[in-house]
Amino acid sequence: MRKYNQSTTILWAILVFLLVSGITNAIFLTNHVYKVASDVKSHREDYMNPIMADPGKTVPDQKNDSGVKVMSGIYLDRVEELDIKKSSWSYEFYLWFKWKPSEIDLLGTHHEKFQNEVPFNIINGEITSVDLIEKQIDSNQDRGYIQYQVKAKTTQFFDVRLFPIDEHYLIVPIEHKWLDRSEVIFMPDTTNSKLSSRVMIPGYTLEKSLKLIEKVHAYQSTRGNPLLAEEHKENFSQFRAGIKINKNGLSDILKLFLINFIAVIVTFIAPFSPDPSRYTVGAIFTTAGANYVLSSKLPASHVYTFAEIMNTYCSIVIIIMMALLAIVPTVILKDGKTELLEKKLNNSIMVTMFILFITTTILLNWAALH
Repeated sequence: MRKYNQSTTILWAILVFLLVSGITNAIFLTNHVYKVASDVKSHREDYMNPIMADPGKTVPDQKNDSGVKVMSGIYLDRVEELDIKKSSWSYEFYLWFKWKPSEIDLLGTHHEKFQNEVPFNIINGEITSVDLIEKQIDSNQDRGYIQYQVKAKTTQFFDVRLFPIDEHYLIVPIEHKWLDRSEVIFMPDTTNSKLSSRVMIPGYTLEKSLKLIEKVHAYQSTRGNPLLAEEHKENFSQFRAGIKINKNGLSDILKLFLINFIAVIVTFIAPFSPDPSRYTVGAIFTTAGANYVLSSKLPASHVYTFAEIMNTYCSIVIIIMMALLAIVPTVILKDGKTELLEKKLNNSIMVTMFILFITTTILLNWAALH
């Protein structure tokens, strides 16, 4: 049995440790990112699923569906601003309702309290302006129609766990102000609702169609009304229009992480330099700067995004390379001589680190994009 000297044994131990820990971490991180990507996709679709509860919410009682059906439509004319960092977006749209006046007083015409009220709300947002475009009330034909031009700003939670390859639904959530679901149910006008061809959002691609649903929105509070029982809750009919937007996949990954990838590659070049520390120190400061730029683009959040995982992984690879470049030469020269096997082990350690980096990077991006 061949007996290795202490230097060779240490090098073997380093190589085996890198292989085991590198493969283990690659599997763990890939599984984590894959699960996150699946979870994000599921949550995103739940927002525009009429029978599923919004993420983090309880499923509302949908038994009360006795309200009058009112046709509701939307034409989204413009997206003025989208600010992922501030969790908000501003937009302009046309909104219309069609109903039978004999069945429901949709506009509050017969209630003095509501006669001058706009009959709808933007949930989690504010209406900055609203103009009446057209109003038709024909008692003979029992036909009511009204159209508004609306400008609004909505505060919306954006799940940024997959940033910079995130996808979102921009949602316009509309409810009647005073009529609950037992009195009115909004039915989406899928035939006439459209998305203007002028709608563009810098940095995102968007589906050129609107997804429309009616969803139950429960208010589990009496709002302090002494006439209501404590367990009282109200269900409102919410008309939702959603636009699906997404980033450009690999191109956005390359644009954001290119500097980090270059910094890591420079670290792998460092062993061929007479002064490797100049390269490794420069690389670690580069990743720190990239992380600062990244943090300025993200909203305040407790989650660790895909971009932060990639940035942290690159930083750890650079730190490990710095440690190896300091430790391995010292180990090799410990006994005052360098054997051929020690040189081969040194090369194997560096090649292993490079292969692990490339493989893990590819797996992580595949998991995020699946």
